Amino acid sequence: MSTSGLRHALTPVTIKGVTIDNRVVRTAHGTNIGQGRMNDDLIAYHVARARGGVGLTIVEAASVHPTDTGTLRLHDRSCVEDFARLMDAVAPTGMKVFAQLNHLGHDAVPMAPYTEAWSASAVRSPAYGRLAHAMTLDEIEEMIGCFARVAAWLVDAGVHGIEVHAAHGYLLQQFQSPVTNHRRDAYGGSFENRTRFTVEVLRAVRAAVGPEVVVGVRTGADATEDGLQPDDCADVVRTLVEADLIDYVNVTYGSCRRPSKIIGAMHEPCGYELASSEVVSKATDLPTIVTGRFRTLAEIDDVIESGVADLVGMTRATIADPDLVIKTVRGRAHEVRPCLGCNQGCLGGLHLGKMACTVNADVGFEAHREHAYDPVDAPQRVLVVGGGPAGLEAARVAARRGHQVVLCEADHDLGGNIRWSRQFPGRALIGDGIDWLVAEVGRLGVEVRTGTRVDAALVATIDPDVVVVATGGRFPDDVGPLTSIDIARAASAPAGVGSAVLIDRFGAYEVFGVAERLVGWGIDVTVVTPHGSLGHRIVAEQVVAPALERLGRGPGAFRAEVRWDATRPVPPADLVMVIDRVAAPVDLSGAPGRARRVEVVGDAGEPGNQWAAIRSANAVARAI
Repeated sequence: MSTSGLRHALTPVTIKGVTIDNRVVRTAHGTNIGQGRMNDDLIAYHVARARGGVGLTIVEAASVHPTDTGTLRLHDRSCVEDFARLMDAVAPTGMKVFAQLNHLGHDAVPMAPYTEAWSASAVRSPAYGRLAHAMTLDEIEEMIGCFARVAAWLVDAGVHGIEVHAAHGYLLQQFQSPVTNHRRDAYGGSFENRTRFTVEVLRAVRAAVGPEVVVGVRTGADATEDGLQPDDCADVVRTLVEADLIDYVNVTYGSCRRPSKIIGAMHEPCGYELASSEVVSKATDLPTIVTGRFRTLAEIDDVIESGVADLVGMTRATIADPDLVIKTVRGRAHEVRPCLGCNQGCLGGLHLGKMACTVNADVGFEAHREHAYDPVDAPQRVLVVGGGPAGLEAARVAARRGHQVVLCEADHDLGGNIRWSRQFPGRALIGDGIDWLVAEVGRLGVEVRTGTRVDAALVATIDPDVVVVATGGRFPDDVGPLTSIDIARAASAPAGVGSAVLIDRFGAYEVFGVAERLVGWGIDVTVVTPHGSLGHRIVAEQVVAPALERLGRGPGAFRAEVRWDATRPVPPADLVMVIDRVAAPVDLSGAPGRARRVEVVGDAGEPGNQWAAIRSANAVARAI
C-alpha cells in the first residue's frame, strides 16, 4: 500500500518532551526471553523491532518486589546495567523505550523467602485458586517504595519513560476493585480509599524520577459484570490527572478474571477493545494509547483519525513481523508476515517457558539468527513433499538460502488441513499465514506442483539431494466416513441430523470448530473426551472459554463430558464423529537416486499445531 494514505500513523507525536517517530506502539508483554533478566537475547528481540521502524516500545511488565517472580525481575540495582545496554543498542534506531512496572498481586508466584502472594485482601487467585495474603500497612509502604526505587533505577539506565501497570486485575487494580478489596482501613471502602494505593504509587514514582521524566499509567475495564467498568477507570484517570501525576494514559481491557479479553484471539474483531477504551481515553486531554488486535498501519491510521487515541498498540503484529512498519513505508505491505491472532506461539510459548510466534520461528532467537538465512555456498536440489504449513515453510526457507526447491502437493490446492480449519466460525485468520507462505514461495521461485503424488519413481525423476517429508496428519483408520473436514466445508446441516456426538481424542481446536458449526445449525451436540478437560492442548491460547461462551448461546444445545471411558457406550445420536489425528509420512524407502537425506517435519512427524509444524520445518530448512 502507498504511505500517502497514512496521514496519521506515520506522524510523530510528543509526550512531555519525548518525540516518538510514529504512532506504532509495542505495549508491555511478558516474553520470558531473558528468563527474568534483560539479557542479550531479550535485547536482540527488541532491537529487531526497533530496526523495523516501531516508534515506541514499552518493555514487559516488570516485577518490582520478590513476592512476584514475573517474566522480568527488577529486584536489585543490577537492572541498571542491563537496561543501559538495551538503551545503547536501540539508540541508533530512534525507537523510544518506556519501562512498565508491575506486581501481579494474588496471581503472583512469590520468590523465596516469601511463600504467599500479596494482595489488597485475602482473596483467592483466579489462576491458581490459592488464598492471597492481605497486605499490612507496613507492606503497602514497602511496596510503594519498591515502585519508586525501580523507577529511579530505570531512569538512571536511560529509559525515556516509566509506566505503572494499574490494569488487568493485578495488584493496583486489586486495590481499586470492590470485588478484591474488602479492607476497612484507609485503603478500602470508598472510591477514594480504593484508589489511594494507586495514587501513592504514582506520587512516589513521580518524586523518584523528577518532574521532567515521562510517567504514564495503564488502566482499563476488567471485562466482568461485577468488576471495574470503563467509567470507574475514567475516574481513576481523572484523579491522577488532577494530582498532576501522569503524562499519558495507556488503555487496555480484560483481566486475570477474564484473561481471554486481554489478548483477544482471532475470533475478536479488529479494535474489539475500543468501545470500552474510548470511555477512558476521552476522560483526559493527555496523549493516549489503545490496543485491540490491530495488524496494519491502515487500521491504526483510522483509529487515530477517529480521535479515540493518539497511539495504537501493534504488539502481536510486530512479533509476527518485526519489519512491519518499514516494509509498509517502502511500499511492501504485501510482504508483511501477518499475525494470525491464534495465540499459539505468543501465549502458548510463554506457557511452555518463553514467548514464541506461530508464523515467525525466529522470535526469541534474533541474537543467533543474524546470518541464518544467508545464501549457501553450494546450493542443493530439495524436494518438499506436502504443501501444508510445514511444507511451505521448509520450501520458503530453503529457497531463501539459495537452494533449488521443488514442492509437490497431492491435492490441487496448497494449505493442508488449514484450508478447512479456516472455515470454522471465527477462524478465518488461521489461513492468513498460508496465504503469505504461498506468496513467498512464489516470489522466491519455488517450483510448485499441485495434484502430484510423490512416489519412488517421481523421486528418481527429480533426483533431489534432500527430501523433506511434510505430508501432515490424517484421521485414524477407525474414524468413520464423515469427518470434521466434511462438516467444515458443508454449506448446510446434514439432512435428518438433530443430534450429534463428538468423540474428541485429540484435544485441539477442531472439536470446538465442528461443534460450533453444528450448534449453529440448531443441532444438539454432546462432546465426550477421555481427557480431563476440553481443549487440553490449547488451554494457554485463551480460546476455550470464548468458544464455550458462544456454544452456550445456541441455537442448538451443547454439553460436554470429560474423562469419558471409551468402554462405555456412546450416547445415542443421529451423527457420531471421532476427532483425532495421527502422523501420515509418505514411505520413500524404495526411492532410488542420489537423495542422501530425508527429513520429516510437521504433523507428518508428530501431530500438533501450526506453530510446532512451522518451527520444525524452519529448523530443518535452515540446516540444509
